[in-house]
Amino acid sequence: MNMNLNEAINIVKIFKNESLKETLNGLEDLEKTISIANFETIFLAAKIIKQASSQIDEIVHASGIMIAKEVWLNEDEKVEYLSLGAGNLKERFDMETNLRIAEFKFGKWNEKSANGIRRRGYFSNYVSLLAANNPRSKYFVVEDKKAFIKFMSGKATWRNVLSKNPSGFKKLENFIIENKKEYLITVGEIYKEFEGRVTIIEFNQIIENAN
Repeated sequence: MNMNLNEAINIVKIFKNESLKETLNGLEDLEKTISIANFETIFLAAKIIKQASSQIDEIVHASGIMIAKEVWLNEDEKVEYLSLGAGNLKERFDMETNLRIAEFKFGKWNEKSANGIRRRGYFSNYVSLLAANNPRSKYFVVEDKKAFIKFMSGKATWRNVLSKNPSGFKKLENFIIENKKEYLITVGEIYKEFEGRVTIIEFNQIIENAN
């Protein structure tokens, strides 16, 4: 069966209806009857979408940085390094100019979820900027600043958040020791103590300021 991407999207959209959870619950309770032919069509449509969206997060990340490169920088500012893809140098930042270093994170936080993976990823990026021995201005560009600040003001312990990131754990531990702040335990305490070191800015703010 030949199917293009638009057709696949429409098929999956119809299957999901208003709530995928409700659709799946109905199937589990044997309330709905769908022929095997229809499931084969749905399966094929989902596979087509999955293939088309392969590495989509990386594409969003790269294109977002390139937009910022064109509209965010000052007149006397020059880009010295860009990290657009996965697997680039860990000790470099997404964007480095003669005036600033910046990390970018895209993706909305799910209010109904613990956001464990997202919390670890965001906090690791924040720590990399915070601990960097670099005289340039430090910026963390995020898509959902409100949700991130809420997490950064919370009571989660930094050791727990970074428990699956040995490199980030050691980086923050050394930074805290060097600054004689070993008494800091929670993410909120870290953020409050060093709030002025890293500027957290929402990506939409960059776009709005450019227009």
